[in-house]
Amino acid sequence: MSENQKQPNSDEIDLSVLFSKIGDFFKNIGMGFIRFFALLRRIPLQNKTLFAIATVSCTILGYVYGDLIKKTNYESSMILSSEYLNKRLVDNTIDKLNLLAEEKDKRGLAKVLNISDTLADNIVEFTAKPFVDEKDLIEMEVLKEQLKNAQVTGKNEKVIEQVINRIEIENRHAFEITVKTLNPTVISNLEVALVKFFKETDYVRKRIDIKKITLQDKKAKLLKESDKMDSLKKIIYENYKELSTSNAQRQGSSTSVILSDKTVTPLEVYEQDLLIYNEIQRIDRDLFIQPDFEVVDGFTEFSEPSSASLAKIIIIAILIGIVLSYILIALFHFNQYLARLDVIEGA
Repeated sequence: MSENQKQPNSDEIDLSVLFSKIGDFFKNIGMGFIRFFALLRRIPLQNKTLFAIATVSCTILGYVYGDLIKKTNYESSMILSSEYLNKRLVDNTIDKLNLLAEEKDKRGLAKVLNISDTLADNIVEFTAKPFVDEKDLIEMEVLKEQLKNAQVTGKNEKVIEQVINRIEIENRHAFEITVKTLNPTVISNLEVALVKFFKETDYVRKRIDIKKITLQDKKAKLLKESDKMDSLKKIIYENYKELSTSNAQRQGSSTSVILSDKTVTPLEVYEQDLLIYNEIQRIDRDLFIQPDFEVVDGFTEFSEPSSASLAKIIIIAILIGIVLSYILIALFHFNQYLARLDVIEGA
């Protein structure tokens, strides 16, 4: 009986010791952080000269770099959309332009973009990225496959609706092209040159030309069809007029028009004429807007530079000086530790 009573007391003692150990563990961690911060505070106080020299030296170097060496850069971006452009083609083109921009003599860049040498000298760098993330495009392809499977099974309407919404992503053929220059006033002139450069490549130009010719031919054909429909509507109108004036319309008489072996109602004629008209309007819109190659959003001239300001550079230089001082002190003490090891091993 007495042994059964002692067992719970033993368990309680073990738990109290366990909680005590856990408390000591967290207490030691907290004291470790405090000692570490105390060490960081003590080191600069004990090595004021080193910290002052390193901080002042880095500040001077930062000022010289920011005010005299570093060139001020300005950035602006435009969104170019074309169903004929792809990431590999755009990246290859931008890489070639950057190679020309890195040359000391930028006459090659000026010749390629058909701009003045002065304008080319102000160009620092070009970058480009898809306006729609590649992850979204991959997801869209996956959803297309799901749509095919859903159509086969005739189920899962939620998946079909989701696919339709994802396929309707706007500007999925668009690219954001960024230019970095030394002078913000040249950015507006670069937009015209870059758009013309991409548009005048053989690959893009041929496709734009053939699409324009195709649309013009289609419009001409639709206009002829529209003229025929107008003539047919005129015949229908005259037919109704004659029936009305002569009171010849009797119950059961037909108002349909017989074309070859097919009977067409007047309503179908007018609906077809409206469809032809809408298609002509769509072609006119495409010929004017040219959605296969257009600038969605052009460059904007900003007066504020994109590169770091002088104040920011100086602040970074001061932080570098402080960190460098800590590193030098750590290396000094580590060297002393290695020296003591050599003495102990030598003894």
